[in-house]
Amino acid sequence: MSQLPRIETVLFLQSVDFFSACTAEQILRISAIVHQRRLETGEKVYSPGEEAGELYCVVEGAVSTIDGGRSRRVGPGETFGVSEILSGRLRSRAAVAEEDSLVLEITAEDFFDLLSHNIEIVKALFRSILEQRRERDEKID
Repeated sequence: MSQLPRIETVLFLQSVDFFSACTAEQILRISAIVHQRRLETGEKVYSPGEEAGELYCVVEGAVSTIDGGRSRRVGPGETFGVSEILSGRLRSRAAVAEEDSLVLEITAEDFFDLLSHNIEIVKALFRSILEQRRERDEKID
């Protein structure tokens, strides 16, 4: 698993649902605050009750988020840790690498600093979140 060059990071972020409503210029700004992180199988990313300091996008591999007895597999192109960042809540679940993985990590501090100076990114993220919610609600009906 090698590090992604900046252009590949930008292209990858464009394919992530959470950033789907962002323009190329907005994605370029987001990519500037991304840190690549390698995870080994079984490595704990975070635990319940911890402060939510980062959000993550899985590039390669898989991470499980575990809430009590329920787990959700998060694979390439998917995000985790987002709702706790946005809500300001402590972590409600654990996150553990299911296999060797490469994730993109964005710290809450960098994320909110970027958003505070880019209202158009805020609007795009709201559109993405609402679209995902609409799609989820349509599946339930």
